Amino acid sequence: MAKIYVDCKDKAGKEIYDKIIQTSLEDTILGKSLIEVKMICREDEPFFVIGALPKSTSKPIKMRDIVSIEETKKENGKTITKLKIEDETYAPQLLKKINIIDQPSRFEIITDSPIDMDEVIHDAKDDFILKLLDFMNRVFPEGMRIRKTFYGKSIVMIASEKPFTEEWIKKALELKEELEKNN
Repeated sequence: MAKIYVDCKDKAGKEIYDKIIQTSLEDTILGKSLIEVKMICREDEPFFVIGALPKSTSKPIKMRDIVSIEETKKENGKTITKLKIEDETYAPQLLKKINIIDQPSRFEIITDSPIDMDEVIHDAKDDFILKLLDFMNRVFPEGMRIRKTFYGKSIVMIASEKPFTEEWIKKALELKEELEKNN
């Protein structure tokens, strides 16, 4: 489970947000994917900042990881390629990226799309970021409709019901820098 730190002036609020973060991490199954989660709660102003430092994610899945080229031929000025699916896991993402002329079997695809075996078919990092943003949105109290996210090695989100002040933005950026510097 990620290390959790909550900076809250109210002791009861600190305990509540600590529990909310733990529960939300469990619900989104992110606890083991993060190194650290820090939250700043200023209910009196009101603004909230939450930052998370993820562990490294898996490498992107490229076309070469899921298909092999069986045959290539020129036909009416186009290159026709017969692909063999080696790993079905990401086949739906592959099928969205190419023009299918024919699919003789479950594992064979005939296409006239240019084939780049280094093309990224699926990047788990994208799914991970969406899950992380979902986690952050679950932690913030209702009514904090104005939100801004800062991306980098860490991800930090600020939320308030009022327009952000420069001081609040500065706090969020300092938290981002702190998370990235310490790890």
